Amino acid sequence: MAGIFITLEGIDGAGKSTQSGRLAEWLKQRTGRETVRTYEPGGWLGGESLRGLMLSGTKFSAMSELLLFLADRAEHVNRVILPSLRQNCNVICERWNESTIAYQAGGHDLNPGHVKRIISACNFPEPNIKILLDIPPETAIERIKSRKPDRFEAEGLPLMRRVAESYRRMASDEPGKFIRVDCDGMTEDDVFQAIASRLEAFV
Repeated sequence: MAGIFITLEGIDGAGKSTQSGRLAEWLKQRTGRETVRTYEPGGWLGGESLRGLMLSGTKFSAMSELLLFLADRAEHVNRVILPSLRQNCNVICERWNESTIAYQAGGHDLNPGHVKRIISACNFPEPNIKILLDIPPETAIERIKSRKPDRFEAEGLPLMRRVAESYRRMASDEPGKFIRVDCDGMTEDDVFQAIASRLEAFV
């Protein structure tokens, strides 16, 4: 697989979609390859119905929630991620395994070791680069006030804080696998420049 696989992580409101669009253009120019932008959950043909189920007001048990996200990812891998990489395209995905660990373990109290083992058994492709957009949960809450919240956003600041802390622990435990950008007080342009300057060493 010659394509580069990059994932964007962070709590809701961190700016993943905004930076994904800018990064896709930069990466295409940098590598000369087509760059596919995608997202989770539901980033595959037919996946929107599953996305709606997972992000609606329906309340699932933590384990059911975990398995739904992994089922979605399995289809995403087989229908979008691997075919794109095999066609020599770069892939930028908003959310990946780290989101599952951060939200289902850090946010909803599943055992982190169990969650990681279940994810490992799925044998999903490992990103070349993981980017964590780290913003204060209070800032994230302000950013998402203008839209109708999904089921996770509606849980508010307590969940945001637990998830943000889980992300930070992962980045701290595996510094060689993450590009962590402290977005507090930074403009959209500042964040993108911080990402691009760090990626230049890899791409």
